[in-house]
Formats: sequence, structure tokens, C-alpha cells
Amino acid sequence: MQWITFNDVTKRFGSVTALDRLSFQIPGGRLTGFLGPNGAGKTTSFRAALGLTRLTNGTIEIFSMKVGPDNADIVKQVGAVVEGPGHHEGLTARDNLRIAAHELGRGHEQIDDLLERVGLAEVGGRKVGGFSKGMAQRLGVAAAMLGDPQILFLDEPLDGLDPAGQVAFKAQLRSMVVDEGRTVVVSSHDLADVEELADHIVVIDRGQLVIAGDKTELLGDVGRYRVEVEQRNAAADALRKNGFEVHEDEEGLAVATDDGAAISRTLAGVGLYPSSLVPKASSLEEMFLRLTNQESNE
Repeated sequence: MQWITFNDVTKRFGSVTALDRLSFQIPGGRLTGFLGPNGAGKTTSFRAALGLTRLTNGTIEIFSMKVGPDNADIVKQVGAVVEGPGHHEGLTARDNLRIAAHELGRGHEQIDDLLERVGLAEVGGRKVGGFSKGMAQRLGVAAAMLGDPQILFLDEPLDGLDPAGQVAFKAQLRSMVVDEGRTVVVSSHDLADVEELADHIVVIDRGQLVIAGDKTELLGDVGRYRVEVEQRNAAADALRKNGFEVHEDEEGLAVATDDGAAISRTLAGVGLYPSSLVPKASSLEEMFLRLTNQESNE
């Protein structure tokens, strides 16, 4: 079932087109990684889905309800943390959740359970102004969970968490999907985290869709061979001259093709013979960098 659908969505801010005829679907009951370079339109997409920005053109549907006309019903099913959680720093964590519950027309019954769930039960009486970035982030997720929403939009939810906190929160995110049947959409710059967590991937760039689909299918569809050869530079040059896309790293050469025999023939033609030639699944980072024409920082 497709629970979130963007239909030809365009959003302009003056002369700047933030979203350009963007169309994709997000399946229900899965964790979707929503990716793109800086300025790709990720936050604008989240805001548009939440009814926080008026579209120039197109429609967004959530549970077959249209964002805009049906916002009063949609808001009962959706929780979100976008552009960082906003808290009243002079109030305690518990009081912040009480205010959020009041603004949403919710009761206070969930508050203690939510503080426990995000690991803040022992500091619920402390003022938020003294919280670390990670603690504030977790409080934002607790606020997003008020009302038991079926869909969560989380912008950089692991940002600011220490390693132990990241491990615990990743387990919570997977539990929300696997055990509770929620739909979770996560935007993150950490592609390794997204690859570990996500079932579904959407990549956008310059406000346009680049690719969308099941993570396993997307990564499995990309043919790539790992080549180990003594004269690496000469091998890379020969392969590139014959039209192969080649990336070099510490492990050897990564060649984008599903035809290992063609690699072998090309190298043999210049007197080079690899010590290892094995198929390699593409990582999410490799796919992302290639599709968005980015360069790795490593």
C-alpha cells in the first residue's frame, strides 16, 4: 500500500524552484530513507507533506487524503521533526510535552511513557535549556509521537546522539516499523545509517526525483566488479579508455559493469591480469554519489 504520494509537485520561492514536478510514492509500514545533496529540496518536501508550505502546483496525498483540504484529518495521523526540534528552553522536558499535547488537542496520558521510550525519563523534570543536542533531538521525537501517529517524518533523527544513543535509537526506529507497523521517513546525511535502517529509498536532487524504490532491488541492480591488479593505475587507464566507469579505493578498482569477462578481456589486451575479479554489490553511498554526481570525502 502506498501511503504517501507526491503528484507532479512544484514549489517556487520567487524565481527559485525548490521542487520541480516531483512525483514518487512511499509505501506504508516501511522505513524510507529520503536522500539528496544539500539544497536538493528534502526539507521543503517534508514541509510540503506536512502542509506547512503552499504548493505552486501538484498534489500530495497521505492515506488518500489531500494535503491542504484534508489537513485537519491528516495531522491526527502524522508526527514530525523538521529542521530541528523547537523547544521552550526555560521549561522542563515534561512541560514541553504537555504544551505540545495541548496544541495538538491530546491528553497527557502518554507523556511519561514517551519520555521513557526516548531515554529521558530520568531528566523529565530538568529544563531543556541544559540539554545536549542529542537529548533535545530525542525530546523532539517524543513530541512527534504524541497522539500515536501512523506516519513519522524525521529530519536527521540521529544527529547529536552519542554512539550508544545511536544504536539504541536505531533499534527503536526499526521496532516502530517492524513491531508497530508505522511508516517512518528519515532524512539523513549519514548514508551508512540509512543503508542499515531503510527498506525503501528515495533520492532527489535540485528538486527532481533521481531514483526511488526498494533498497535491496536498487543496490542489487547496479552491476559492479571489484578488481585487484598489480599495476592499478595502468589498469584503470585501460578500462576508462574502453568506456568503463572506474573508481579507485584502498581495496582496488571498482568497475561499474555486470560483465566481468569484458573487464578481463580489456586488461588482457594490454598485458594485465587481475589477481582477483569478483562481483560486488553497490553500497548506498556509491549509488548516491554516482546518481547525484557528488564526490566522496574519503
